[in-house]
Amino acid sequence: MHTGQLAMPTADLGQMKTFEVSDKIGSWVSRVFGCWHREMSRPFSHQGHAYRVCLNCGAQRRFDLGNWKMQGSFYFGRPAHNA
Repeated sequence: MHTGQLAMPTADLGQMKTFEVSDKIGSWVSRVFGCWHREMSRPFSHQGHAYRVCLNCGAQRRFDLGNWKMQGSFYFGRPAHNA
């Protein structure tokens, strides 16, 4: 059994049914509080701009290749160019 799964015995032949508890809880938390952007992609670079993407909701955030840190706030679509 994997982490985040709940096993419940059933009446038929003692087989175990697993429920993806983490998916249900994660979905509920996302609806109530919004995405926390905990799982980010590796840095990508496109047309001279580096960024990372949230693997859960798709939000992007600028990434500075010089100091290897994310900068600014999250955005969807095109970034606001603050030069």
